[in-house]
Amino acid sequence: MDHQLPSMNQQLTHLLELLKTDLINSMQAKGKYASGQTAQQITIVTDGDKAQLQIPGYLQLVETGRGPTTPNATQGDPPMIQRIQDWCRAKGLPDKAAWAIKKSIDKKGYNGTPGILTDPLSDENINLRLAPILENMANEAVAQIAINVTNQ
Repeated sequence: MDHQLPSMNQQLTHLLELLKTDLINSMQAKGKYASGQTAQQITIVTDGDKAQLQIPGYLQLVETGRGPTTPNATQGDPPMIQRIQDWCRAKGLPDKAAWAIKKSIDKKGYNGTPGILTDPLSDENINLRLAPILENMANEAVAQIAINVTNQ
C-alpha cells in the first residue's frame, strides 16, 4: 500500500484558506461586511509550488483609516464613489447618500477599524492555524517511514 503525503502546496493552500476564513470572519465581526464584494476579492492564487493570499489593498485603509482627500488626489480603481455606492446599495441606502458620505470622507477622512487585518494575520493566529497542519504533516511522515520500513 503506497501512502502519499499531501503536497506542501496543498498544506500551504489549506493554511491560506483558514486565514482567508479568519479574515472574512473578522470583517463580519467588526461590522465591515456589507455586500460580500470585498470577501470575493480575497483570493488564493497558486502557481506551481507557490501560493499567495491576495487581499484588496483598500482593506489596509479600512483598518488604519484615512485622512481628508488631498487636492489633485489620484482616483482609485474602482473610484471611491463607486465603492461607496455599492456599499450603500448593499445597506439599502439611496445613491445620494453615497455622495454625502464621499463629501464627508473628502473633508474629514474616517477612522479605521483596528484589528480587521492585523488580528487574523497576526503571528499568534498564523501559528495557531499552522500548528495542527505541521503536526499532521509530521504524523503522516512518520506513518510513511513506518510503512517503508515494514515493506523492506
